[in-house]
Amino acid sequence: MPERRKVRVGLKVIHRHRVGNRVVRRVSELVFVDGRPRALLGWIDMGGIRTPIFICELDSAKLRGPKGARNTYYYDATTIDPRFEDLPEELSAARTR
Repeated sequence: MPERRKVRVGLKVIHRHRVGNRVVRRVSELVFVDGRPRALLGWIDMGGIRTPIFICELDSAKLRGPKGARNTYYYDATTIDPRFEDLPEELSAARTR
């Protein structure tokens, strides 16, 4: 993909994101599925079609709508990366270095 940083769906969410034992600030694409918010964390290309593979469910009570920046939401909780959730803590710490 020539320009991966561009937001494709138009909405984004700024949130704290835990990977192993580290917490970082992250910007993810935001979508609503059946009215419930989801942060899209990872994508793959399946035959030329961009497909999400890692998704975090968000609590809508902790999601704040855009005020100054249009189409940018803020999430007042920490999301957890599902790729590293089941790893032993010492292996998870080694991967995030």
